[in-house]
Amino acid sequence: MFSQYGSIRRAQGDLARKLLIASLLLALSPLAAADDHAALLDRIDAIRRTHGIAAAAVVLVDGDGVLAQRSVGVTDWDSATPVDADTRYKVGSVSKVFTALAIQVAASQGIVTLDQPLQQTLGNPPWQNHWRATRPLTLAMVLEHSAGWFDMGRAEFDSADPTPLTLAQALALNPASRISQWPPGMHASYSNSGPGVAGYVLEQASGMSFEAFTQHQIFAPLQLHSASFLRDAATRQHLAQGYNSDGRTPIPYWHIAYRPAGGLNITAADMGRLLRLMLNRGSLDGVRVLDPAQIERMEQPRTTLAARHGLHLGYGLGIEASAHQGHVLYTHGGDGDGYLSRFGYSRESGRGYFVVITAFNRSAHAAITAALADWLVAPLPAVAAAPERVLPLKTMQALTGEYQLASTRFARPDWQRQTLRIVLREGRLHTQRPGESARVLIALGDDLFRREDEVIASTVLALDADGSAVLQGPMGNWLRQ
Repeated sequence: MFSQYGSIRRAQGDLARKLLIASLLLALSPLAAADDHAALLDRIDAIRRTHGIAAAAVVLVDGDGVLAQRSVGVTDWDSATPVDADTRYKVGSVSKVFTALAIQVAASQGIVTLDQPLQQTLGNPPWQNHWRATRPLTLAMVLEHSAGWFDMGRAEFDSADPTPLTLAQALALNPASRISQWPPGMHASYSNSGPGVAGYVLEQASGMSFEAFTQHQIFAPLQLHSASFLRDAATRQHLAQGYNSDGRTPIPYWHIAYRPAGGLNITAADMGRLLRLMLNRGSLDGVRVLDPAQIERMEQPRTTLAARHGLHLGYGLGIEASAHQGHVLYTHGGDGDGYLSRFGYSRESGRGYFVVITAFNRSAHAAITAALADWLVAPLPAVAAAPERVLPLKTMQALTGEYQLASTRFARPDWQRQTLRIVLREGRLHTQRPGESARVLIALGDDLFRREDEVIASTVLALDADGSAVLQGPMGNWLRQ
């Protein structure tokens, strides 16, 4: 009886193993993957429908090709013309990655230099930098948002000239927006003026318009046939209409003053080709545009204090490195006035996505991009939280005190009066804003910290070379008073 029972158990075990192997093979099969992708695209379309958005386009890729692609909805409510693979979308700040690509190509050709002071290349630079003797501006700084500038002013944001301005004309609209308010190469603070200046520098150095350079050096080699920084005839013919947050009020096409910062029109399919270029480290279908080191340079910030102290998250050149479930993703979003878009890819999983919706609906867009971020990391193992390091008491005491906001995207009265305190409690450093509870900073090293709900470093709290204490991370940039 015992022997018979053992035989039955072994037979059951063999069957279970076979079923497990079969299920794993099914999960890894192209058919199962296709079903998984279809379910994700169905979910995105359901979000679109729930929010009453006219159209959406999604493409999922790996280094070898397109895994799945879908365009749903209509180009505009009035005509009810279905969108298709040729439909183009204005992708807003996603444009910045193409500007960075153009700068990297120009750098590989010796036309520009990322880290050379720009005052050495432009006789009459369109900015003011009171720290030019010790912290001269570089192309890397203007692309990494560390030039010390506020974002565009109203004159630039509201520029609606039906004939696109030249970059020289755009830079003349509001020179005051390009006065460094804090030392360049210190804090990252998002500014659309930076890519505008980068495009202008490229024009001066190459002798070509920004649009002509990107066409010849980026779009043509990568076969991005739909891509255009101008509202040309083909774009007008295929462009989907963008709508306001209600999904119904059309927003007229906006000629952004700085097209290198947000003027690109493109199809989802061509965005998929960009993602494959990044996943393949600068090569696409046998055409090498950049070397792997240049792609890696785009992904990793280097000009801020946080970067110098070892934080790998933040703005690189046209790409933002961010954490999702402990994995580093490379992304950028775009607001095209009537469109919201985002691309993202994971070097670990080898996956990438692009999505765009034709409404200024941040709630719908956030739900969609959250699902796509989950998809990027789905094949990857869970990341264990980085272990805490106990810092010497003297080190922690040297970082406590009252800090003042050191940068802001938009100039507002009294913005520098915002404060937070770094306090020492129960052997740990904490941040505390006025009227809020203290939040712990978990030390991972002398300068790197994470929050309790994070698993990798997100924040730098350190002493600068001049002895000043600086905090940089998701809370912003803060300087001890």
